[in-house]
This record gives sequence, C-alpha cells and structure tokens, in this order.
Amino acid sequence: MADRRPLRQSLPSLRADRRAVVPVVSKALEAAVVVLFVGLLTTVLFGGVVPDHRDAVADELADRTLSTAVERTETAARLPDSVTRGHRTVVVDLPRSIRGHSYRIRYVQNASVDSDSNTTTPALVLDHPRDAFDRQLPVSLPDSVTVSGTWDSGSDAAVRVTVEDDGTTLELLNGPDTSSGEDDNE
Repeated sequence: MADRRPLRQSLPSLRADRRAVVPVVSKALEAAVVVLFVGLLTTVLFGGVVPDHRDAVADELADRTLSTAVERTETAARLPDSVTRGHRTVVVDLPRSIRGHSYRIRYVQNASVDSDSNTTTPALVLDHPRDAFDRQLPVSLPDSVTVSGTWDSGSDAAVRVTVEDDGTTLELLNGPDTSSGEDDNE
C-alpha cells in the first residue's frame, strides 16, 4: 500500500498540469485563426479587388489629365486678333504619375483619332508605359500656330504662346521656369 500513495499524489498534480495547458492551446488556436483570417483577407484584396480599383482610378486619371492638357492648350492659343507681338505663358497642372509611372504628353500633327485611319487630325497624345493608359485627344488650334515640345510628368508644365512678325508658336514647356504663372504681353 505504501506504493499507491505516491501514485495518488501524482494524479492530482498531473490533472492540474493538464488544466494549465488548455488556456495556452486555446490562445494559440485563436491566434492561428486570426493570422489565417488576415492572410485570407489580404490575399483577396490585393489579389483582385485593390488592383482592379487602382486600374479603374488610373484609367479615369489618364482621361482627366489629357482633357485638362487639351483645354489649357486651346485656351492659351486663343489670342485676340489685335495682338501683333508678345507672349503668354499658362501653367498646366498635371499629376506627377499615373498608376505609379511617369508619362509623357506630346503634340502629333496627323493623329488617327477615329476608327478611320485615313482621317487624321492634330492631337495631344498621352504616352504611358502601360498601353492600357495611352490616350489621344484632338486639339483645336488655329492653322497659323506652330507647335513644339513635350511634357514630362516629373516636372512642372506650361504652355507658352509667342506671337512674332513671322507667325505664332506654341511650346509645351517643362521645368521650374514654368511656375511664373500667366504672363500676357499684348
């Protein structure tokens, strides 16, 4: 009988040890479920929902950027008939990037804007590294205007229209010298 006593004394201590393990296992399972939920949620969002939304936003931003560029260019090119010499500089506010990439806007004299490739018109063209965001939009300028230059999205942009005796030039300018605002010498 003396041998049974130590066994009985060890059983309650063994039961107490098992009860102490239950909260630890429970908390570990809770943490595993939370980690699994966060991982699943992250995979769903960044695997489909978020990139699709970012592409839709970039698509809209490309449209608005080119529309703004065309509007500011056409506005700058409208000069009163009484102007014989002078220049005008109009600042164009363009986003620095579209979908995380820089882009370029350039003037194309003979762009095929419609589905008919035989019909061409002057246009501003947005060139983006991802072809899905490339755009072109017709621009209406007087026939006497000569256009030069391009806009790079990484710098300030402006339109400078210069009227001289030999004609009117419109330049798409980049750089810090474009921040002078609107400057009319008419």
